[in-house]
Amino acid sequence: MVSRENTVIAACIALAIASLYVANTLTTLQQWQSAGLILGVGVLLPTLVNEFLDGREPDR
Repeated sequence: MVSRENTVIAACIALAIASLYVANTLTTLQQWQSAGLILGVGVLLPTLVNEFLDGREPDR
């Protein structure tokens, strides 16, 4: 069974790859902008989402 955290991470990684492809197709990104997009959507976003969702769970 896949945990909620792993589902969020996988979805964000898929979103990061798709958005990088679309951004590279429609615009001319510099290398640092591509790296920022991958880090922001693929690393920072799932961390923030998981922390938010962990905070909403009742204490056990």
